Amino acid sequence: MTVGIYRDGEVETYAWGVESLETGFPVRPDTLFQIGSISKVFCTTLVMKLVDEGKLALDTPVSEYISDLELADPSAHDSITVRHTLNHSSGLWGDYFTDQGLGDDALGKSLPGFAALTQRHAPGELWTYCNSGFDLAGIAIERVLGTTFEAAMREKVFAPLGLERSFFFAHEAICYPAAVGHVQVEPKSDELEISRMYQLPRMVNPAGGIISTVGDLLKFAAFHMGDGTAAGQPVLTAQSLAEMQRPQIAAAGWADEWGLGWHIIHADGGTVIGHGGSTIGFQALLSVVPEKKFAIACLTNSSRGSAANYPITRWALQHYAGVSLTTPAPVTLRDDELAIYAGMYSNEWGDAEITVEDGGLNIVLTDRSPFTPEPKVMPTERMLPVGNHTFTLVGDEFFGMQVDFVWYRNDGDPHPRFLRMGRLYDRVG
Repeated sequence: MTVGIYRDGEVETYAWGVESLETGFPVRPDTLFQIGSISKVFCTTLVMKLVDEGKLALDTPVSEYISDLELADPSAHDSITVRHTLNHSSGLWGDYFTDQGLGDDALGKSLPGFAALTQRHAPGELWTYCNSGFDLAGIAIERVLGTTFEAAMREKVFAPLGLERSFFFAHEAICYPAAVGHVQVEPKSDELEISRMYQLPRMVNPAGGIISTVGDLLKFAAFHMGDGTAAGQPVLTAQSLAEMQRPQIAAAGWADEWGLGWHIIHADGGTVIGHGGSTIGFQALLSVVPEKKFAIACLTNSSRGSAANYPITRWALQHYAGVSLTTPAPVTLRDDELAIYAGMYSNEWGDAEITVEDGGLNIVLTDRSPFTPEPKVMPTERMLPVGNHTFTLVGDEFFGMQVDFVWYRNDGDPHPRFLRMGRLYDRVG
């Protein structure tokens, strides 16, 4: 694990553990880790650079940049804007992962598959976590620049910001100290093993493909707390920096609101912008308090890494920046009041069975994602109500993560249409 702290221009970095259980090589402060979905903020930064250059416009339909885009919903085809792809409000099913190889055409070859994605809600109406939107933005970037997404990122973001240890591919990372991912042998297990699948397919790079260090993440954070220049040279306009940090849509569970790329948490003592990251055997977290000129980055090579990332981040925010992240206290609801939430919910990647017990809800998830060879029934988890159809998952590993139930065009149905755990699950019974 590595941790980096930025305070008023000063940087401290720390390292613990090993890069691999098999080699035992110690982690160094400059060890490379996958940063997962923190990559989305980098993708957004690249988009905003192209907005400043007049090559993209936030409120233009993305189909204007991708003329051969086909979507299942014709109205969504004409109304999903670049902005929607960056604030998780496009309404597209958000976890489209397909292996199109490592060639430069990988992202483009994924385009036909977007035609099969379910349109979960109208663009702009709800927040639901959406990797697919960022991959769509990546295709738009390739189309307007005539180059690969990765080459564009290197030229317009990595190089100007001086990010010399930020990469996309294993053949780049292997030249430096680099961690490998470790996953739990069984759910809830303390036993870990190396993940033999190192990284996600190349077509997912705009949403989650960057490999980096805490040092580079802190340079990136410092840039976003600045005036849009790096090494005295303009990179983004102040307006574009501010637009990324401006609340765009109410979020649920993972933050109070979402900007462009950044999540936004209104905490006691200040506003925190940031993003987490989760890939196969890696967990990452970047948290930034612009008004305090403070940032902390945590990178781990374990599927249980959040058990370290969140407490360290909360302590550092309180200790150094005077910012306190709190979890809402449970409220009391009778079992008959909770009954409207009970039922079976489902999406493309799995099922969620909700039952009522002793003033709370129990949830059993069945994982049918592409990363599990066969459906896997997960252990029962407990959820307690905290108000406004919102519940907190109980357990140290969740760190107050919230889920909610959404009524959406229900036509008088007393039951919720969706369970929202970042992703939407449709109520099916």
